[in-house]
Amino acid sequence: MTKVVNATELRTNYADISKAVRGGENVTVITKRGRPDLALIDLDYLEDLIEGQDKEFQKSLRQAVQEKTYSLEEVFSAPA
Repeated sequence: MTKVVNATELRTNYADISKAVRGGENVTVITKRGRPDLALIDLDYLEDLIEGQDKEFQKSLRQAVQEKTYSLEEVFSAPA
């Protein structure tokens, strides 16, 4: 969900606005003089968006899916 607030409202209600954005996919667009200026977005969500646009990262995910996977037992078992 996207919410639009002006800079004055952001200053006044920052705690509530940041709480609504934190931990999810909500975005708050901040306007200045009636025009979109900035966006407030959860950092984890931003990282997910950036990773989704990174072609090298996407390629490494596809490659990882094709490679052998290991079970927890294999990963944490003591060497023979």
